Amino acid sequence: MKQIAELKGEDEGRLNRLERQRLRLNDLQQFALPIIERLDRLPQTGTWGEWLEALEQLATHALRHPDVVLGTLAELRPMAEIGSVTLDEIREVLTHRLTFLRTEPTERRYGRVFVATIGEAAGMSFDTVFLPGLGEDIFPNRAFEDPLLLDEHRKNISSALATQDARFDDERLLLHIAAGVAERTLSISYPRMNLAQGRARGPSFYALEVMRAITGRVPDLQELQRTAGESSFSQAGWPSPRDPAVAVDDAEYDLALVSRLLRPPFGDAHGRGRYLVTANACLARSLRSRSGRWRRRWTEGDGIVDPGLETLAALAAHRPRSRPYSATALQHFSACPYRFLLSAIHRLQPRDEMSALEKLDALTRGSLFHAIQFHLLSELRLRELLPITTTSLHQVLEIADVVIDNVSANYREELAPAIPRIWESEVEDIRWDVRGWLREMTQPESASAWKPKWFELSFGMRSDRESDPASHPEPVHLPGDLHLRGSIDMIEERDGKLRVTDHKTGKAPMIPPVLTGRGEVLQPILYAQTAEAMLGKTVEAARLFYCTERGGYRSIELSIDSDSRSALENIVRTIDESLATGFIPAAPREGACTWCDYAIVCGPYEEMRTKRKPKDRLIPLTQLRKIP
Repeated sequence: MKQIAELKGEDEGRLNRLERQRLRLNDLQQFALPIIERLDRLPQTGTWGEWLEALEQLATHALRHPDVVLGTLAELRPMAEIGSVTLDEIREVLTHRLTFLRTEPTERRYGRVFVATIGEAAGMSFDTVFLPGLGEDIFPNRAFEDPLLLDEHRKNISSALATQDARFDDERLLLHIAAGVAERTLSISYPRMNLAQGRARGPSFYALEVMRAITGRVPDLQELQRTAGESSFSQAGWPSPRDPAVAVDDAEYDLALVSRLLRPPFGDAHGRGRYLVTANACLARSLRSRSGRWRRRWTEGDGIVDPGLETLAALAAHRPRSRPYSATALQHFSACPYRFLLSAIHRLQPRDEMSALEKLDALTRGSLFHAIQFHLLSELRLRELLPITTTSLHQVLEIADVVIDNVSANYREELAPAIPRIWESEVEDIRWDVRGWLREMTQPESASAWKPKWFELSFGMRSDRESDPASHPEPVHLPGDLHLRGSIDMIEERDGKLRVTDHKTGKAPMIPPVLTGRGEVLQPILYAQTAEAMLGKTVEAARLFYCTERGGYRSIELSIDSDSRSALENIVRTIDESLATGFIPAAPREGACTWCDYAIVCGPYEEMRTKRKPKDRLIPLTQLRKIP
């Protein structure tokens, strides 16, 4: 809900995606909360009968097909009068049974493939048995002694304790069972490559034992590996067999055929994969687009390069003079024009990936940090404690603790964090960062000190967001026919001149920007011109303040002069001409694809492909990237 509230009226595409996600979360909540309540009502102790009744009700409520679980619980009914038992004892008994549940198919199993562990196949019989994985360190598993109770001590304690000999016997018994369930044919195999370590893998001694049982002698290891390689249908690094005739489905057949066509001379392969572009229209379009990206000329697969009139008309609505942009959106252009197209025009968003909840996500943490800064600075302005001096620092830190507690409490109520300990730890980390930031803000008592006056000065943003009273609801019109929207974190005043500050919570760059940072650091100069337009005063400097311990509390100050203004006008003009002429290719700067959210759209090797293209149309972009 916090993200939806922040995006309302700004980004309809992302807003609709979040609304759909919210509806799915509501469905999950309606399903999960009753189950959590049932789990909370489970008894601390009870008889097996009481536990089984509670678990049967839980399984019926939580599982779509609870029959197998109910059957397993029914097997324990004779223990109903035994008690009292705890949840730990119940879990210890049921863990193995419920972990290895098998759903028996309703159809007859004869004439079908049966996939199971060796233990599950015990007592059955099959015409043909396939036993894969007889490779070193796979089957048998490498056995180790228990470091807490070595075998020599186990033998002295009890003969019932397992030792290495018993472990080896258990592994050998599994091989006997696998061989015993086969009535006519037993096929064994082993992986010839250890892909994790990038080396060849040999067969296990069990495989050698099987070969000795068949041939009467232990085979030569090198001969066995050579024979296995010659008879193998697979190939490392390519998910298909060598021979298309043995492929199990259409995908394997196509990949096997393509693998063969990649090896002979081009003349021999020409036209032999033609069926791929006629079998599937989507595949044909994808192949043509991908091949076009490798050509030495610009093609439609490289983005928007030579559009028609309809595309040009659609792009005209996105020129800087026609619609407002944020500074972040404009910064994408220099890194890669295609990224700018996907994010600022098409407004594609990366799919949210599930991850372990070990810390706050960057969006929530940054939003909380900026909210604390806004409320704290507003409170200090109200109490006339700005600028912060060495005399007032102690009082400011006390006020900061109160503000952090209040703001984090409001966020906690809205977000309802799943793991309170993680939330509390992150809030304390933020408290530490805020204290460090305030110490860096401290100035000596002087009449010429910078005095913070405006905070979260927004323009072109929705009116219900927390912002400075001097904010404007409409975008700001800047030189170069640029319409800008956004929010300035802090503006300070000294002797009638202004200094603009953009707070950052990430790491500071290794190479600080001088003017526009190769066209990718536009917030200082853009916000400086915005402050001049909104407040009617001259901006003397702008800075990026990395205000956390991670950023080293580093301040990078940029002068606002004719050079920086000229560099900005050049960037805006280049973006406008690119949209006007319809040339927005995938042309990333070096290293831009490494952390790009849209790499899945372009695929790999984009920087390599761009180097093959004509450079004349990229001259304006190349010049932008030379601006320090």
